[in-house]
Amino acid sequence: MSSIISIIIVAILGIIGNIVYFEYRFKKEHKKEIDKEQMTKLLLPLYIILKTDELEFLEWDKIGADLIDEGKEIDSLTPEIDCVNYEYEWESARLSCQEGKAQLGILARDYISLGEAYIKLSSDSASEADMSETIRLIDRLNSDFQLEMVSAILDLATIDEIRKTNSYNKAILKAALESDN
Repeated sequence: MSSIISIIIVAILGIIGNIVYFEYRFKKEHKKEIDKEQMTKLLLPLYIILKTDELEFLEWDKIGADLIDEGKEIDSLTPEIDCVNYEYEWESARLSCQEGKAQLGILARDYISLGEAYIKLSSDSASEADMSETIRLIDRLNSDFQLEMVSAILDLATIDEIRKTNSYNKAILKAALESDN
């Protein structure tokens, strides 16, 4: 009887120990991510201020044209998805074929909209309102990468790289807006 009690006590202590360990590990990893994010938010504007001259060298029209091309390519592939005759790997209980096509349409539209905004920035008539609108469109495109269809067709490294590029461009635009005020 006492050996059963000791086994139960050891099992309970083992479970409690594992819970404490995993909780500690989770909090430590979460803290690292928060620290990394805060450092990026703190240092990125400083870096951009030091590199403000690069703003003149960015070819907004080239970036815009590339985004428009990517959006048009996605848009041209979307009608080729045959929801009637085929079942795709990315389909699931949560993501129907029609919903996947709709999400690709959203992604294509947002790529094209952001591309057009970048092209507008390259004109001499670009205003602070145009910069603000481009920042808004960057945020919208970045949020598209949370769509289930996008994460099904793009790997995380690609999504992360696109988001980083978008965040860099957004930070440059924000620094330019702040320097104008």
